[in-house]
Amino acid sequence: MQKYEYDVVQRQSDRNWEITWRQNGKARYASTGTKDATLAKVFLETFKKIHQPKDVVTIGEILQQYTIKWYQPRAVKMSRHNSIIKALDPLCDCDPLDHEAFEEAIWEWKQERMFKVKESAMARELAVMIAALNWANDRERGRMLKGVPYIPKNKYEKTYRVRWLDADERERLLDALPSVPLYLRLAIGIAISTAARKTSILELQKRQIKLREGQIDFQAPADGKRRKARRVCDITDLVRPWLEEAMAVTQTGYIIERNGTPMPNFYDDYQRFIKSLDIENFTFHDLRSTWAAGAALDGVPMSQIQAALGHSSVLITEKHYAQIHPEYREKAREYSKKTYKSRMSHME
Repeated sequence: MQKYEYDVVQRQSDRNWEITWRQNGKARYASTGTKDATLAKVFLETFKKIHQPKDVVTIGEILQQYTIKWYQPRAVKMSRHNSIIKALDPLCDCDPLDHEAFEEAIWEWKQERMFKVKESAMARELAVMIAALNWANDRERGRMLKGVPYIPKNKYEKTYRVRWLDADERERLLDALPSVPLYLRLAIGIAISTAARKTSILELQKRQIKLREGQIDFQAPADGKRRKARRVCDITDLVRPWLEEAMAVTQTGYIIERNGTPMPNFYDDYQRFIKSLDIENFTFHDLRSTWAAGAALDGVPMSQIQAALGHSSVLITEKHYAQIHPEYREKAREYSKKTYKSRMSHME
């Protein structure tokens, strides 16, 4: 941080002493209001304590540099990150090296924030600040701090939900799909038949559709952006005619397009469609779970489901779907049938 060299000089016009310094290359002045040299020096010391920038790196500066130098070059989208930075604004003046004061500020921020957002949202916001602090403290990356910062504890434990369509719900959805606009019909059809994530579907371009080979290449472009694992999927009969139609009419090269414009999102349209089918508590991401749960119920090996979902470990896949896989339930089913037989014959 820039520090200013202050001095006191006596004006020739009225013999009053004034404080001088240079800021951004320009000379600055502040009158002491006295002709007494001793009082002027006392005034100078007080002035310096008030106006001299402190050698403190604040949370606001850390978040700004973390965003510009680290997060933004790797991010596909910045909208959620920017909203999180805005939510952390009350903490921006804090000094992370002042452990006691910073901890107290975080506690107060949590007390206020918990009445505005869900615990999961507050945990995401806190996680961004923790990542920024670790980056700033890293001698190979941020190199912004000369001491050990206070790192807040983020005790939130994410609970994983697994919601999928049962057979009747799935048939209602598939029967209704042909009646919705092409962009929505295609997005839902691809999601439920390939288990692809929404972001990868929205980013699909014409060159990634290999109709002759019968494949969709979801693999991310080599642009240095951070994305979750993607793969090559087979084109199903459900979506092939819709893909052909989309490729014929696209004006931008993107497959999910409305009125000649790529779709950044379609949340409201999707919600209206799902509600019209009397399907409750079902997000777009649950289409991915519908594919995975159906594959598990059909006995597809966990390793193959893992590969299809792009999970980094089969343990993650098992955590979600092992309980519905017949291979994992077989012994339990045998035990239940053997032990808990009908008692009707005993009552006759």
